[in-house]
Amino acid sequence: MSVDIDRLLELFRRHLPLRAGSVEVAFASEVEPPVWRNEAGYPVVALRLTTFDPDDGVVPLDIKAQEVCIGDDREHPPERWLAFVEGHLRAMPAILGHVEESDTLMPSDLFVYEAVLTDAGLQRADEFAAALRDPVRLAAMQAAAGEAEWRERLEPLGLAEHVAEVRAMARPSIRLHLSRVEGEDEYDDEDDEDIDDTENTDAVDDATCPTGQTRLGGDPDLPPEMPWPEVDGVPLTFVAQFDLAGLARRDAASELPASGLLSFFYAPSPPDGVRGHPVRVLHLTDLDTLVHRPAPAAVERLAAYDIDTADELQYPGVDSHFFYEALLPEARILEGHRQRQQGEGGELVPFNPLACFIAESEQLDAFERPTHRLLGHPSAIQGDPYLDVEIDTRPQGWDGWEDGSHEALQVRRRSLRWRLLLQIDAQEHGGPLLNQDGGFFYFWLPADALAAHDWSQARGSLQCH
Repeated sequence: MSVDIDRLLELFRRHLPLRAGSVEVAFASEVEPPVWRNEAGYPVVALRLTTFDPDDGVVPLDIKAQEVCIGDDREHPPERWLAFVEGHLRAMPAILGHVEESDTLMPSDLFVYEAVLTDAGLQRADEFAAALRDPVRLAAMQAAAGEAEWRERLEPLGLAEHVAEVRAMARPSIRLHLSRVEGEDEYDDEDDEDIDDTENTDAVDDATCPTGQTRLGGDPDLPPEMPWPEVDGVPLTFVAQFDLAGLARRDAASELPASGLLSFFYAPSPPDGVRGHPVRVLHLTDLDTLVHRPAPAAVERLAAYDIDTADELQYPGVDSHFFYEALLPEARILEGHRQRQQGEGGELVPFNPLACFIAESEQLDAFERPTHRLLGHPSAIQGDPYLDVEIDTRPQGWDGWEDGSHEALQVRRRSLRWRLLLQIDAQEHGGPLLNQDGGFFYFWLPADALAAHDWSQARGSLQCH
């Protein structure tokens, strides 16, 4: 038996608007009537959630409107269900106080506590209100609702039983936004499409720039007695340096040392017979001794850019599908890759639902170029960047590779050990940044080396068009 919708409307009108701290819940003013039944017969209420400036309590900072389904009233006696709704509204200030810290709070997040209806001992509105003011009970119901939502999202991927493992794949990243250092020549592709920005040697006066400052390109800060970084006699190009103390508040920076300068150098072209690009990553701790060091005459100098940072949260991209496939039984993985190798499909984790899952889960656009980042997961142009760097460690490279074989499966598993340190996009605002054919250059480190801050194991790889 259903609840009379007019009684439900009157109940909401008695309690709304209501406010707790800097958050207010009210009817969405543009919807009339604000309570109705949808096509499936469920009661729906149109709500507006407004967050005000906590200092003056008047200026609205954020407004979110949503049509919220508040459950199935047909599963419970009408009077008890109405008592639940009234208790819910009475407890709403406590609920808001419990979740107010979330910047992503939506009106529907305030109605995820229907589990209290399974407690047969709750019958009256005051009993429901007391239960919904209990922070321990609220936390347990929020966790259960979140788990159910994740299972629902992962069901199309065939991974509903692996919620914890998939969520553990998310890695914080630091997105890097570049701006040309004042005094460096700007690239203008309308004036001359053949200009190579990497050949610009009209450097800003680095003597006026503080040492130890985060930046890309230009001249690095190094100890005066340190030889110019090289690998096997090949002098390397300075790419970027990061003031670690300045990044310490970022979530991703918890994996890095808390202080010092982390500097990156690479070889634009690998020497003959060398698989992968030689790189060096230096952690310089005595910042007082650092001086600006111009590159040797034969070494390419990148144009100098200042760096602004932003937080990201990333899941492995669709090209790195083995992260997800690795959660499936080994026999199924081998058979799927065998089918893929023979052109029979072999789609273990459906591509389109995976792409949708990643897009919905990440906080920023994962492929809005230029895409420069520190830590997190790499963007890809073609193929799996993790597998590429692992293949570079094999003496035979791709020779003898047979997708679907036990050996290939073990290589794929080993590829998951790599951690992205730095990704630099070869493009920046329409002009070349690195001489890498419009691709991405990556600095990598094995996970155990990152945990130990052993930068000697860094490797470089490239994906380009």
